[in-house]
Order: sequence, then structure tokens, then C-alpha cells
Amino acid sequence: MPTHDVFRSAAGSTPLAADSLVVTGGRRLAGDTQTGGFKHSLVTVLAAACAARAPAVITNCPAVAETGALAGLITDLGGTADYVAGTLTIDADGMTGGTVSDHGIHGSVYLAPALLTRSGQAAVPTGGGCRIGDDPGGRRPVEQYAAVLGRFGATVTHTDEHLLVRADRLTGCEIDLLDYTSDRARRTGPLYSGASKMAVLAAAVAHGTSVLHSPYPKPDVTDLVAVLRDFGADIDTTAQGSLVVHGRGPDALDRPVRHELVADLIEVVTWICAGALLADAPMRLRGANLGRALTALRPELSALADLGVGLDRSGDELTVHPAQFLRATDVVITSPGVFSDSHPFLALLMTAARGRSTITETVWATRFGYHAGLEALGARLSRHGTTITVDGPCRPSVPDRSVHAPDLRAAAALVLAALQVPGRTVVTGTHHLRRGYPDFAGTLRALGAVIETETSEVLA
Repeated sequence: MPTHDVFRSAAGSTPLAADSLVVTGGRRLAGDTQTGGFKHSLVTVLAAACAARAPAVITNCPAVAETGALAGLITDLGGTADYVAGTLTIDADGMTGGTVSDHGIHGSVYLAPALLTRSGQAAVPTGGGCRIGDDPGGRRPVEQYAAVLGRFGATVTHTDEHLLVRADRLTGCEIDLLDYTSDRARRTGPLYSGASKMAVLAAAVAHGTSVLHSPYPKPDVTDLVAVLRDFGADIDTTAQGSLVVHGRGPDALDRPVRHELVADLIEVVTWICAGALLADAPMRLRGANLGRALTALRPELSALADLGVGLDRSGDELTVHPAQFLRATDVVITSPGVFSDSHPFLALLMTAARGRSTITETVWATRFGYHAGLEALGARLSRHGTTITVDGPCRPSVPDRSVHAPDLRAAAALVLAALQVPGRTVVTGTHHLRRGYPDFAGTLRALGAVIETETSEVLA
């Protein structure tokens, strides 16, 4: 069976059912759980593998929508992608440029540098992913990709559906990636991460030296740099943190690579939240490279400690203690600090804290899709601009409500909220969960949760 068929229902390449989860809350969770690999790193590592002239084996690879969709795109474009038991083997030797079909994910845009090296042109989708952008339809911005590729000598135009990119070859350049922040002092904004990833990928296949100042510092960039070095890229890091990429074209990326993804950082935060709010006894979380993930989650761990969440770390295992007493705190979400993806889970934890807590969002200004749902379930929250205020304790407690999740992390947070409510809650929009968790409802059921699936008509 082709790899992408395994994931077809999750990948967004066929119409998704308007599915809901019916949650019967009030039960405590018990047991241990496991995290898969970091999906944000998966996307960039796969893009590097498509640019390379040697095969790649990616282990600890999560069975989520992005995996299936990207594997499907690679095979559609002439490469091979084989997924077996968490290991994805990529050989992009037969890939060609051309139009990348829209599989409903955001990460396919990072294939642009790889496709340029193979045919001098690429058309990559501009949509996909959660609708958390600032435009009226929630579409994510794409101007940073066009601007970065233009700095390397590409000609970029775009339609409503695609970025159209042309370049006979990419040429090294110097970029200050803080130019793609909305707040230079905080080094934050919605363009920063994507601009950094595109710049690193383009520099690795370009001809000539590139200097990339102040790149985004999270694992989805640092692991990308490590993988490109393994492929054969000549990349130095200066004392100031700039990347100096001595580009020798894509043919220099000629060494086979085996890479194990770091544990998924946002899954870790999700299960910490579940364990603290819902577990009856200490819950253990395990995962490959979990220790490295926890190092990358230092800002989150600091915020969790301020809230009073009890955690014990031992190697690649983390023990989460049920929360007895949580304290109010204030959190600012920034690109180099607490992940925007962690925001909804911290807000949910704050509903159990005594006093007034706040979260100020500086990355995705509309990352508040959970707000209405938590209010409907009885939480006391108010939003002023990009700051949410939680007056706790105000745990979700109102049964017989239907709440809607407009994005992935809102869906996960609202399901966890519903599990606290003594009674029945319907959470709609839960198809988003397929893009971030291999089996979110199934994992919770294994821990003792009562969750049923309810599927209605197919969306056009």
C-alpha cells in the first residue's frame, strides 16, 4: 500500500467528515502515555530530505496528517516515501519541480527550495494549517517566504492558491531574520519562524556564502541545521548565533542521513496539562529524545512551575503530579519563549488557579479559538486585544453544552476541558486533531476517559 494511503483520511486530501467528539466528563485519568516525534521538525527535515541528493531515514516519525500528506506529495512528484512503524524512508532522486497539490497542510511551502534545484520552478500551496492568521479568513501569511526566496535571487509571484517561484539557481546572501519580526526587542512575530526555515533551506542549496543573522532558535530550525550538516552542508555558527552557510549547491548534499526526531514538544505540554488537571495519581510520560524536548521547553516549564504544576524528570521520562493547588501567574507568548501552540493549555490550567492570570500573545494574534468554548463550559475569561484574563478558580463545570474548536490546539484544550465537566459535552471541529496527534481520543480512552465519536455529513 502506498505510504500516503495509510494516512489518507487524516491528510486532508479527501473531504473531511464534520466529526465531533462526545465527551462524558467527571472521571479521573490513570496510566502512562507516550509522545511521538515533533511534527514541526518533521516538516522541515522532510524538506531538507527532498533537497538532498541522498536518501534519508527519519525515525520517531508521528502518524499524523502532515506525515501522510507530505509523503503523498513526494510520491506524486516522483520520489519515494515509505512509512513503516514510525520510520519514514525518503528518496527524492526522482522528484521533479512543478505544481504541488494542496493536501490541506501548511508545511508543503518548504518544498520550494528543493523543487527549484530540480527544475528551476515550483508552485507551492499558500493555504493549509490552522486558520490562525491575521487576515479576515484566518489564512496564514506567505509574504515572508516570497521575500526570503527573493533575497536568494528567485522570482516570486503568487495567486490565491500558490506561490509561483522561478530561479535557475539560488545565490547566497546576507539576511537579518529579525527583519521578519513584528517586535525586534522581543524577537517575536508570526513571520519569524517561517522566514528562518525558508532561509536555512535556501542557503543550503544555494551557490555562495549566506549569513543568516538571529535565526529562530527552536528545534524545528536547530534540528534542520543539524540534518543539513549530516547531508553534507557546510554550516558554521558564530559566537553571536548567526549561521554562516557556505553554499555549494544541492549536489553537495550527498551523504545518506538517519535522523531521530525530538519528542513532540506540544504533545508534551498537552499531556502535562491532562495529567495535572485530570489524573488520579502521578502520570508518566515517555518518548524518544524526551529529555531534549524538555530542554527546548524551558520557557513552558518555568511557566508551569510558576503555576504550581509538579513535575519530576528522569532521562526520557517525565512524571506529572495531579495539581492540588495552582497559583495565578502571567505569561507572555513570544517566538523564542513559550510556544504559541502551548497557549490554550496554559489558559486551561489557569482556570484551576486561584486568582487572576493573564496570557499575552505576541505571535498569533488570533490564537484564542478556545475562548468561547471555555466560557460556555463555565470558565471566567475575558479578552482585551491580544491578552486573555482568567479569573480563577473557574474550572469548566457546565454540562450539556456543544462547543466548537476552530483549530488544532483549541480542539485538544476543549476536549481536556470537557473531561472535567460532570456530564456530557459535544466538541465539534475535532478533525483538526488529526494534524497534531496520532490518536488523541484513543490515547485518552486508554487513560480512562469516556469519549465517543459522532460523525455527520461530509463537507464539500
